[in-house]
Amino acid sequence: MSKNKKLSLSGDSTEKFIYKPKDLIWAKMKGFTPWPGMIVEPPLDLLSQQRRANTKCVFFFGSRNFAWIEEHNIKPFEGPWKDELAKVSKPAAFRHAMADIDKYVDNPAEIDGQIDESCGMGNHATEADFDKIRDGLDSDENPDAAADANNGVVPHVVGSPDESDAPPAVVEENNANAGATSPVVTTTPTAKSQAKRTPKAKSSAAVAVSSKQASKAASAKSAAAQKRRISAQQTPTGATSAKRGRRTASGDAEQLESPGAVDYDGASSSSLAARARIETDAFLGTLTKRTPNAIALLDRPVVTRPETQTIDMNSRSNTLADRDITPSDQTFGFLGLGMMGSTIVKDLIYTGHKVVVWNRTIDKCQPFVEAGAEVKDTPMDVVEAADIIFCCVSDPKGAKDLVFGNCGVLQLKDLRNKAYVEMSTIDPDTSMDIGEGIKQCNGRYLEAQIHGSRQEAADGMLIILAGGDRTVFEECHSCFKTIAKNTFFLGNVGNACKVNLILQTILGVSLVGLAEALALADRFSISLNDIIDIFDLTSMKSPLLLAKGKEMAKGDFNPQQPLSHMQRDLRLVLNMAENLDQSMPVTSITNEVFKHTKRLGYSEHDSSAVFSNFYPDQSLKQDIETISILENLTSSSGLRRMRWASV
Repeated sequence: MSKNKKLSLSGDSTEKFIYKPKDLIWAKMKGFTPWPGMIVEPPLDLLSQQRRANTKCVFFFGSRNFAWIEEHNIKPFEGPWKDELAKVSKPAAFRHAMADIDKYVDNPAEIDGQIDESCGMGNHATEADFDKIRDGLDSDENPDAAADANNGVVPHVVGSPDESDAPPAVVEENNANAGATSPVVTTTPTAKSQAKRTPKAKSSAAVAVSSKQASKAASAKSAAAQKRRISAQQTPTGATSAKRGRRTASGDAEQLESPGAVDYDGASSSSLAARARIETDAFLGTLTKRTPNAIALLDRPVVTRPETQTIDMNSRSNTLADRDITPSDQTFGFLGLGMMGSTIVKDLIYTGHKVVVWNRTIDKCQPFVEAGAEVKDTPMDVVEAADIIFCCVSDPKGAKDLVFGNCGVLQLKDLRNKAYVEMSTIDPDTSMDIGEGIKQCNGRYLEAQIHGSRQEAADGMLIILAGGDRTVFEECHSCFKTIAKNTFFLGNVGNACKVNLILQTILGVSLVGLAEALALADRFSISLNDIIDIFDLTSMKSPLLLAKGKEMAKGDFNPQQPLSHMQRDLRLVLNMAENLDQSMPVTSITNEVFKHTKRLGYSEHDSSAVFSNFYPDQSLKQDIETISILENLTSSSGLRRMRWASV
């Protein structure tokens, strides 16, 4: 890391640091305290995000994730900043991050390997790979395509003379020696390039030496071209080199793309058959020359997204209607109207609670406004209008953003007489950080983890696992009675998150085992419905597994609990176990199965869609597509259709 004292926008004497990869730093994100990190090369998913100027990619220790951070929010790790920040009392997550960076200083191999894996280009399919698929050949196999990718500029290798550097007389001589087989390509540089390439005046001796070197290079190139022409004339037709085979394949493909380039009228059947074999070999050659990333893009199955389910404000649950619920006099705020949040808010409105709502997509609030709820523009506005605020979003990052971010909960500095209830599925450390922030602003905090599906939420049959402030738990009694059949208060903040993630681990492992067993039964040609009926008669039966098994048998993956949420829970469990050095091999494998199913396109489907990871019909479908490809190769028009179909 080097200092540059001359770089200053305001003209003062402030120092500006120039950071390089592997530099240890302090990074400050909006809404968070300074955190230990390291400058790294950005991973692919971060490159696709919009970012401001003068930013660096930072790897954060402890959480081990990446983010773009502006340079004025970055300071060197060693120095006065370290001594100042080390004296301040920080939460457990910060202490874990400091231990993580000390571990990296002692042994950087583990974290460097993780960073290299996250930033590796070979494991991701990019837009450039898709462009190669569309063009049919890689850039190294098609020089013209490589030139197009560089806007027509051919790179010049230092130490290898170029014809453009030779005097005009030498170039004309080379063109004359090339004959008709070597077409003359003339490039006219623009005025801008001429201005940039205008050389300084040279001495007469330097000009003489340059002319002599250019003459020798031109003579050598002319001799090499003549040698290649002689070799090409002597080479038999059937014995072609690998490079010549690639050029032939490329030439055939260019002829096929031009409808008028090939005339089959009057051609004999033997010539047509020979040409068809050449075209087939050329096309199959392009398939084998594609990169692994290109093949991965083509082999991904096409999965239709599930239809977005709109909330029906007129439907009522019979179970909920039979309950005797007296609504609280307090005003309840609700942040997040996703799959679970919208169902909970609907039940609260139905039972007479006064609700104020906010959602990132404002259109989702309209049905609740018509039912009697009040909508606000920002989370801070909801906090001002409500006594108890519930939050139910998709992940820990979203939960933290609503609390610490712009227009978030903590933008209201005094939360006296306010209570915050976190219902999002988060890890214990995140819950404790949120609770600490709420308490510092004189507020009360309760974590209330919800366990169950969307249908169970609609029927008021959820399980509530709570921890934190007991008075908030009692004040939310009417709300919990509306949406849950049982509630449990588990003591301190973090206990409810741990219990909920443990239950999700049992569910995830059970679903993968059920899917694997049903896939085996299908391979044996045993009816899946028969397996489920027999399973219902055993002591292993479970209402949840029976319902998921029926969904797998039907192939109906209507989302009750999205597969991406299940995989998120497994990831949180593994991170929690990693901090305790607890081995969880089965859960690790289960997490990988869900990750692969997400890659197949089932992220937004129900968690029972994990069955698609084992179902053999997918490979059968790919075999049928391969057969149709070979059948289309029997005609040139079919070959042209296949080339365009791959775009």
